Amino acid sequence: MRSRNLNPQSNPGRAQSGAARLLGRVRRITDQRTFAPLIDAKAAGRLLGVPHTWLLAQARAGRIPHHRLGHYVRFDVDDLHRWLKETRSGPELDGPDPRAGR
Repeated sequence: MRSRNLNPQSNPGRAQSGAARLLGRVRRITDQRTFAPLIDAKAAGRLLGVPHTWLLAQARAGRIPHHRLGHYVRFDVDDLHRWLKETRSGPELDGPDPRAGR
């Protein structure tokens, strides 16, 4: 039985398999740009301090940024931070303290 060379880099004259080409492409892409992994509804709920069921309902209604990957719903932590800033209500933090005049 012939032994197979599983490392396509060790024999440059040999054609790469589809998986090896894809892996090389993924490595080049991740070298150029890195991103934080997406989190599921339970982790996002813990981060925001809300039930994951509420979070999924908000995503279903299109009120909170999310990614739908097939039947999976995932959240980007940076998107959630931006969303929190955008939905904040009440006095501005940079302005004068309303309690200062008391």
